[in-house]
Amino acid sequence: MFLDSDLPLVHRDYFSPARGSGQEPLPDPVRQLLLPVRTGTDPTSLSGATVRTSCERNRMQLQVDRRVLGLGEPVTHLRLGSCRVSRSTQDLLYFEHELHMCGTRRKMLQNRIVYFNELRYDPPEPRGPVRRTAPFRLPVACYFNRFVYSYKIGYQPKVQIRKVLKTMKNSSRFILTLRNAEWEELSRPPHYVLGEPMFFQAETFLSDGERLYVHSCHVTPETSHLSSPQHPVIKNFGCMEESRNSRSRFLPHRTGAVRFSVDAFLFKGAAAQQLYMHCAMSVGGAKPTPTAKSCSYDSKTRRWVEASGSDSVCGCCESSCGADGSAENEVFSSTSWTVDPQVRSMTPNRNRKKAEGAEPELRWPVRGGGEAWVEEEAGPGLQMMKR
Repeated sequence: MFLDSDLPLVHRDYFSPARGSGQEPLPDPVRQLLLPVRTGTDPTSLSGATVRTSCERNRMQLQVDRRVLGLGEPVTHLRLGSCRVSRSTQDLLYFEHELHMCGTRRKMLQNRIVYFNELRYDPPEPRGPVRRTAPFRLPVACYFNRFVYSYKIGYQPKVQIRKVLKTMKNSSRFILTLRNAEWEELSRPPHYVLGEPMFFQAETFLSDGERLYVHSCHVTPETSHLSSPQHPVIKNFGCMEESRNSRSRFLPHRTGAVRFSVDAFLFKGAAAQQLYMHCAMSVGGAKPTPTAKSCSYDSKTRRWVEASGSDSVCGCCESSCGADGSAENEVFSSTSWTVDPQVRSMTPNRNRKKAEGAEPELRWPVRGGGEAWVEEEAGPGLQMMKR
């Protein structure tokens, strides 16, 4: 609690250093100054004031009641020196300006610094015989003491020291990149053919005991993750939906990044396309849960498996693993890639007789081996099925 005065209120000797235990009682004049007896009376109300002035260290603030201005246009015709109204409400107008602005002047008066100006209201002359507004000029001022005697009272707290440890989070963003088969980052947008595996890596800064999870991913032909059409690749909090009918899957990795592969595909009715992957990710505990996991479908065993944890968390992939929380996680996008539907005719078996009028079987040139694929429509996208 502080008390300021422009004149000394007690003798200076009361505050001179003195020998003692430090537990001596306060002298009566000092006690009366710093610990005044409360009378219980409330301060005088200022609710009836129409203009209030508030002075800060280097600012002057005025509050003007609109009612004192009548029915005129106060915002236009009311000025503080050369300054207009700073802001207004339904009932009040405010001026908030630095002391050196608006033509405010300064002078010394009885060992005090005074900043003064004039609040001026000049409404236009009435057109009829009745006047509903009246001009006025009101001097306003801020007074500052050149010398201030300050007294304060406080207490010496008993400090209890304890250690508080808090894990610091890195503010870096998630990163989603395309990689080659050796997991090296690509220097230019890659080009794939239908069915060729594409490799993706998601990463961010991780502390001890943390793991990165990819909750959902989808592919669009536009840079925006909200564009259409969309083809889901991962959904349901980490279930690789694309692995049901292709070789797409999560790949185990020890460094904390999430790696997964997706077989290249095209949207229906497109020739060559430039595509983008968009994923929602978050950081969680090292142990996967039904709402934070990396599950792929194993077509041989016909069950869902987790990339580096217990497969039990994948049991919900056939239903719902929780309320959709993708809106709560920011979506991050990869760079683009291009898919070209190149096909070539397979050499027919010379020992088999070709049916009359039948079209030649097509083989998709998948890197790393020749597998026959057929095109089937499924949902908004196009899926490739082994034959």
